[in-house]
Amino acid sequence: MKPARSTICDRQEGGFTLMELLVSITLMGLVTVAIHSGFRLTLSSWEKSEKVLQRQRTLHFVLDLISRQVSSIVPYYSRQQLEGTPVDVLLFQGTTQGIRFVSSFSSEGRSADGLRLVEYFLADSPDGDGKALLANETPLLENSELVGKVFTSFSRTEDSYVVSEFGAFVSRPDSSVLVQGLADAHFGFVKKDKDEDVPAPGANNTLLAGRNGMLMAFLNRRGRGSNRRTQLPLGLELKLTWRDTGFFQTQDFVIAVPIPAGV
Repeated sequence: MKPARSTICDRQEGGFTLMELLVSITLMGLVTVAIHSGFRLTLSSWEKSEKVLQRQRTLHFVLDLISRQVSSIVPYYSRQQLEGTPVDVLLFQGTTQGIRFVSSFSSEGRSADGLRLVEYFLADSPDGDGKALLANETPLLENSELVGKVFTSFSRTEDSYVVSEFGAFVSRPDSSVLVQGLADAHFGFVKKDKDEDVPAPGANNTLLAGRNGMLMAFLNRRGRGSNRRTQLPLGLELKLTWRDTGFFQTQDFVIAVPIPAGV
């Protein structure tokens, strides 16, 4: 009987108790959770980095395109009729939500390609995610075709200044989506007084403080060499705002571009 009892004891000593199994399963579960959490954290960091990198690529493209087209603005005056009298109307519109102008730079050919009618404006994003910065570009229409498609009406102020009304910015099937997922976009313009010459360097009409304030100095230097005046602004400021995490957390990016034809 003794050998049989010894064999049973050997079997018990070679197995696992219930407590040992529970501890092992718990430890394996904790290790699995830790590995899964680490994997998710790494994946989330990679996705955020990829998102930031993609945004930087987009902003680089948008900055290059807007800089080229805005810097190539042509002060185009369209010959129209007001009360039976021919008048020259500047084809330029600048609002907080968009800009419309004539440029000699084509985004399609990435080069000078005749006069182009260009529009940048804020609209609902095509994918339904917030707002988007859209662009329309077409060859410049004949003066007679601009009425109704670009201009809506003309009037004259008391000082005989001709004022033109423009149509709304409209998204089209061929509109280019430059930036999506925006919370807002704001267009601002640096303008000069109608009754004064271009201000000397150091004046108080800077576009932005700091680095972007150098824009005004550049424009002032351009203005000192010529008395040619147009109704174009001196520069464009475009502020893009994203809503990244949470409803009240945003991130801004500002583009400042001088308009050489405005001095």
